[in-house]
Amino acid sequence: MTNIEMPRLDRDGIEDRSFGRFGRAWSHLRRHGLLEPLRLVYRHGPRASLGFIRRNIRHVMADRLAREWDRRHGVDTAGSIQLAALTIAGPHRAKGNEAVCTSPKTFDFIMKSLPRDLHDHTFVDIGSGKSRTLLLASRYSFAEIIGVEFACELVEIARANIDRFRDSSRKCRALSVVEADAAAYGFPETPLVVYFYNPFSKDVFDIVLKNLVSSLERRPRSCFVIYGSSSHRAIDWARPAIRETGIFRELSVRPMPGFLDAIRPIDYAVFRFQAAA
Repeated sequence: MTNIEMPRLDRDGIEDRSFGRFGRAWSHLRRHGLLEPLRLVYRHGPRASLGFIRRNIRHVMADRLAREWDRRHGVDTAGSIQLAALTIAGPHRAKGNEAVCTSPKTFDFIMKSLPRDLHDHTFVDIGSGKSRTLLLASRYSFAEIIGVEFACELVEIARANIDRFRDSSRKCRALSVVEADAAAYGFPETPLVVYFYNPFSKDVFDIVLKNLVSSLERRPRSCFVIYGSSSHRAIDWARPAIRETGIFRELSVRPMPGFLDAIRPIDYAVFRFQAAA
């Protein structure tokens, strides 16, 4: 009989690939024998094998720090959540990436690239997942914070997190989550900070970016766009796409340090809308 490895589910019944990495490795050894690591090193080479081990150790460390952050604040935001079995709004299920939240240290570092006074701006997280970025943003003085998420189950978890979140440094309490396909989302007619953490493929991003540009051209107002990417090299196509709109100026930012609470190193870019004279 063939052994079939069942997906590991989190406490909400959602497939989470951050769980059981060492267990999956042990199961692999039991199936293929104790010489399997040597065969893999021979096949892929010492450098690639060492990189694989290092990435997995980093992932486990970051995931444990994320779950500790969750316990401290009474929420559930950690994990690498797979979309395949979730209930999705709109036609772009196959275009979405796994839901992985921005780490607290990463988010605070990115926020240093923006002006300190954003009290009249609405923070919009496109692809907000379980809501950790929304909760992190609530520690800053935004007028409102909105998450846009197309997976029904993640929307429910996010709304519960917003209700349960415990943090004495919280400055904004106007948090909400919109269940919608990002390509059909209409941006608020307020000053904006729009945040993307590699939520979907380029063709969907192009639609969302076009909608944002149309909104700004109809009603010019302050707008910052933040794009972060830790996989798929999405920053390599997102950055030129934003530049090519002709209405955003890229700001100078510092390189992202290798924070231990981040599952992967993140490349990011920050843009500011420039209204036509």
